Amino acid sequence: MIFALYTIFSISPDSIIFGVYLNPYQASKKSFLEEIFRAAESGYINTVVVDLKSDYGYLCYDTEIPLAKELKAYKRYIDLEYLIKRCEELHIKLIGRIVCFRDNYLAKYEDCAIRDLNGEIWYDKTGTAWVNPYNKKVHQYLISIIKELEKKGIKSVALDYVRFPTDGDIGRIRLNNVKGERYKPIIEFLQNLKDTTDIEIGVCIFGYAVWYDLKTEGQEVSRFAKVVDVIYPMLYPSHFHPSFKKEISEYWRNYWIYFDSVEESFKKSPLSVKIIPFVQGFDLYCERFDEGYIFSQIFGALNADADGVLIWHAASNYTTSLPCLTRANNLIRSRYAQNILSIRRRVLLHQYQEIMPSLSLSLRKNQKKIQTSPNPDNRSDNPPSKRIRIKMIPDQISPW
Repeated sequence: MIFALYTIFSISPDSIIFGVYLNPYQASKKSFLEEIFRAAESGYINTVVVDLKSDYGYLCYDTEIPLAKELKAYKRYIDLEYLIKRCEELHIKLIGRIVCFRDNYLAKYEDCAIRDLNGEIWYDKTGTAWVNPYNKKVHQYLISIIKELEKKGIKSVALDYVRFPTDGDIGRIRLNNVKGERYKPIIEFLQNLKDTTDIEIGVCIFGYAVWYDLKTEGQEVSRFAKVVDVIYPMLYPSHFHPSFKKEISEYWRNYWIYFDSVEESFKKSPLSVKIIPFVQGFDLYCERFDEGYIFSQIFGALNADADGVLIWHAASNYTTSLPCLTRANNLIRSRYAQNILSIRRRVLLHQYQEIMPSLSLSLRKNQKKIQTSPNPDNRSDNPPSKRIRIKMIPDQISPW
């Protein structure tokens, strides 16, 4: 009975996401895709996140949506049929990344744009336009894109830039059709999407949004989690203030940022919602960028029971990252096997208790003696508690 319950409720290693992001330029090259597919066949990854609506607003595949064609908001980078087919053949989960409210193309259509004090289209510090999350036409356009992708065979999307802008002269922004707090139009969009599609809906959120409701951006995790299937926190250590989760080393700061943030995400979400953080796979504001830098993030996330990890590198270069995913995958499988073995031993012990009570008593006494005996060579897979972690963990020593 114990073993049966464990196998029902335990998480199989194969269900944990190990993935990477692919930009549309790299995803357009079949030679590059085949390298990624070989990495999947070798057990490095089981998931890819691919741009299907880019950071600038254009669709990255050949679309049939009339408005996208009218705006010339598409580029035939990705052979979507080929990509979907190959991912299905290799049992790779394909997630379509959809940039929502940052869009140079839709901003030129009617009254969709966020405008400035002079009524002109407002641009952020990169020179990119944004569309108004309060505008229903924007919602309808985004939903039409996701519906088209669903028909083509995409089963999961990660919605990025699901927020109001923060970079640039935001004091010059003037919004129209404003009704309620900023999270409300975003929730309305997500709810409408959920009601009209069967696709898995995930949202990418700022790392700080895990800890605080971001009123200006309109990102509130506890509200988002009620209407989506997955939360993708972007917990990049470089994007937090240096004083946030300050530790004795960069390695352990990374670890606790991910561990604590994943735990906090779970606290604010229903049990059905998956938490899959993005990992910083790029060199920005770090003392030493190497496999340890990346693995410390993955290790923290997995120890907090994250449903997986996705590594982000804008250029899709994962030379340093892939060995870390293999190491993490092996760790998960090892722990799963150990847990199964432990449960089987408990089942056998339970059977001995019924058949041979005297032997069972002897086994329990011996087990207690072993547990209470000092063993200086014993090493634990579990990280130390937060109260004692600084004193116990030396710099750059892996705790497992």
